[in-house]
Amino acid sequence: MTLDCELVRDLAPGFVLDALDSAEMDAVREHLATCREPHPELRELGGVVAYLGSSLAPEEPSARLKEAVLAAARADLRAPAATLGTVANAPAVAAPISSAASAEGEPRRVVSIASARSSRIRRVGTWATRIAAGLAIVALVGYAFALQGDLNRAHTAIDNSNKVLNAMANPQARSAVLSQTGSQAAGKAVLLPSGHVLVYLNGLQPTAADAVYMVWLSVDGGATTKAGSLALDDQGKGFVEMDNVPPSSSLWVMVCREPNAGVAKPTGPVIAAGTIYVYDFPSERP
Repeated sequence: MTLDCELVRDLAPGFVLDALDSAEMDAVREHLATCREPHPELRELGGVVAYLGSSLAPEEPSARLKEAVLAAARADLRAPAATLGTVANAPAVAAPISSAASAEGEPRRVVSIASARSSRIRRVGTWATRIAAGLAIVALVGYAFALQGDLNRAHTAIDNSNKVLNAMANPQARSAVLSQTGSQAAGKAVLLPSGHVLVYLNGLQPTAADAVYMVWLSVDGGATTKAGSLALDDQGKGFVEMDNVPPSSSLWVMVCREPNAGVAKPTGPVIAAGTIYVYDFPSERP
């Protein structure tokens, strides 16, 4: 069996899934061994198959995708319907496929009913492998996006943690442990000489609707001001940075769960709190 490039491309989904019959598998291999044309479709589809067994759960295609693929398959299978109908209705075992070929003086080709049925079954099998490969690609794309999202979130959490550690390494930085009795959340608040504040918490519970974890500050025991809301990830970690905090002897930091970001004063339960003392001893004050 000799195949051209176009037919190899049609058989590519079945080939990478090892779903063709032995003669077709051998013919594809023979073509690839001698063909000078690239066949990137085999490399792309083959890369998908490697992930199917261990990385992907079965995926149900969307109604639109499923119907589009099946409609194309039905159209492809109906294409030789007239030919197969002629063969099936003929009283003999074999029947002519094309009378036009005979009219032009060419030999008449005949096909047995068994051969016609085998060809139809093979076409159905080819479409089945195309559907399987298509769904595998759709599933892998979804998996890749999900994996990339997980990696991005992991990198963000590491970056935030490193920011806090680097800030604490500054010899002029001051920090405080943030905690609250009865709360599972805890973390650190770091104040840099420039007035830059970093707040990092672990153990936060997911918020519902418009609820946020809001950071409130009080300079030297003065009025409480809203500083910003924590960016929360799916691991229960929250982080926020704030600039232009005025110089003070002490900075009280409180994190509350608020119903929304529009509140003007603390209303929700206190999740964690602590005080950053800028001077370790009174004699250090200017």
